[in-house]
Amino acid sequence: MLKRNSSMDIVIRVILFIYGLLVLLPMIWVFYTSFKTSREFYNNPWALPESISLDNYISAWNTANIGSYFFNSVIVTVGMVVLTLILASMMSYILARFSFSGRNLLTSLIMAGLLVPSVLGTIPVFNLLKTLNLLNTHLGLILVYTAYAMPFSVFVLIGFFKTIPKEMEEAAMIDGASHYTTFFKVILPLAKPGLITVSIFNFLWYWNEYAFALTVLTEEAKRTLPIGLEYLMAVQRYKTEWGDLFAGVIIVMIPVIIVYILFQRKLISGLNTGAVKE
Repeated sequence: MLKRNSSMDIVIRVILFIYGLLVLLPMIWVFYTSFKTSREFYNNPWALPESISLDNYISAWNTANIGSYFFNSVIVTVGMVVLTLILASMMSYILARFSFSGRNLLTSLIMAGLLVPSVLGTIPVFNLLKTLNLLNTHLGLILVYTAYAMPFSVFVLIGFFKTIPKEMEEAAMIDGASHYTTFFKVILPLAKPGLITVSIFNFLWYWNEYAFALTVLTEEAKRTLPIGLEYLMAVQRYKTEWGDLFAGVIIVMIPVIIVYILFQRKLISGLNTGAVKE
């Protein structure tokens, strides 16, 4: 048994190592290619750059408007994360802690949202935002992202709120705290791992969202990074500045990598905590 387990561990490690290489090698190639000139790229796309220069990044940021797209993505993604946390935390707390008629049905309807492909709502969302005069606005896109992020966020946070001892709320009530005070000053601080987990997942998912951003935003000045990068890629079909495109790809990847590195442990520990149910 020990030998079989040892052999199996080696096989699994080899498979994971190969998978890691398949993921990392394209990223490494894109990274060092982002420093190459067009001449270097066409001479040998696999060779290392002759020198390290930030000209491609400066050009992508200023000339290709990646800087404007970047700040648009920050506004939309951060706005969605904050609004989702506020709404999902309140809804999850009510569903996890209070008994009322129709609670199970409401919870089931929210969870059903996890099973609906987001692409099916493209046309209805477009018509709804047009009716509300929110088409081509960052607010409209924030509301769309929030609506689609709610089922997963509520699902995760309900698990976290159920792990918090009810004695904490009872003690706060005895001390004269209202439901609002108990929620904001007692429950939310204890549910911090869950809030961080939900925030990270939503940020990673919607930072690179393309379909709804393309549907809702029509003006170039309001585009987010995925749309701007696709536009830049289309432009490269008639130009030769491939370095700008690769620099833009790296700019898109940097925030995601930073967030994952900084919050990796909290993300894993948060998921483990939320998996424990009463």
